[in-house]
Amino acid sequence: MNLAMTLSAGVVLLQTLVLAQAEIRPAIEFQSLRGTWTLDETAGRGRIAGLEAPRTLKIATTATEISVVRDSLDPETYRLDGADTAFGDTHRIAMPVADALALTTRRTRSRGGYAFTNVVTDAFSVRGDVLTIERRLSVVLQALASPDSRTPGNYGPGHLVELEDPNNERQTIVYRRSR
Repeated sequence: MNLAMTLSAGVVLLQTLVLAQAEIRPAIEFQSLRGTWTLDETAGRGRIAGLEAPRTLKIATTATEISVVRDSLDPETYRLDGADTAFGDTHRIAMPVADALALTTRRTRSRGGYAFTNVVTDAFSVRGDVLTIERRLSVVLQALASPDSRTPGNYGPGHLVELEDPNNERQTIVYRRSR
């Protein structure tokens, strides 16, 4: 009888501990990213041809998404639950990585029987009033037809390709918080 009561009490205690740990916690809203940021042209390094750093960023966050306005362009919206969002041939995803929030954009174009997907990842991190973006450009190549060129459609998995200029794949961009 004592053993049964002790086991029952242990099960109840364990359930209480599990439920207490599973309680819904406040959402991470990446509040440190919010605001208007101005490019610090004296800082940073590298350059990716065709991907100019915007002079200003306006960032807004909620519990479910982050919105980034680069200069005066339309906002880019990323869901914070890790889900992919698609706008035509552009796909966006946000994921926390180490001490940063990585915003990745994929755009695919076809040419000569191949699909080329540009993958641009911007890892946003903030220290005080300094926003640093570590940018990386990758290209994924996938054949669109079978080797005998008679069967259309995707054929096999894609693979990362080396860029012609390896200095064209990484960039560090630094912004200062505007007051």
